[in-house]
Amino acid sequence: MTAVQFRRLAEVFSDLADEIAELLEPEDADLARTVPDLRFHGRCACKPTCTVLLTAASGSPTPYVLTLERGGEPVMMLDLDPSGSTVTGIEIMDGRELVLPPV
Repeated sequence: MTAVQFRRLAEVFSDLADEIAELLEPEDADLARTVPDLRFHGRCACKPTCTVLLTAASGSPTPYVLTLERGGEPVMMLDLDPSGSTVTGIEIMDGRELVLPPV
């Protein structure tokens, strides 16, 4: 069986990956260093208006949430795995629309 190879989030949404790492750096430099290697598993399909980007398989456990802010306003929430060391999903909260680039 061949493993499915997912593109890196930084290849699909480079500006977003850079922004996440920048916002994380002051609070959690270790987690910020993992952002360039996150894999993009697509958009959450729970409903058409869902704004979550998956960086782990759908249904992965995400018991922790970290809110990233800019200027005191929340811009996104990161779902974290049980160890708190891996981002499993990214919820965009500031109204921006992310368009998937062609493959």
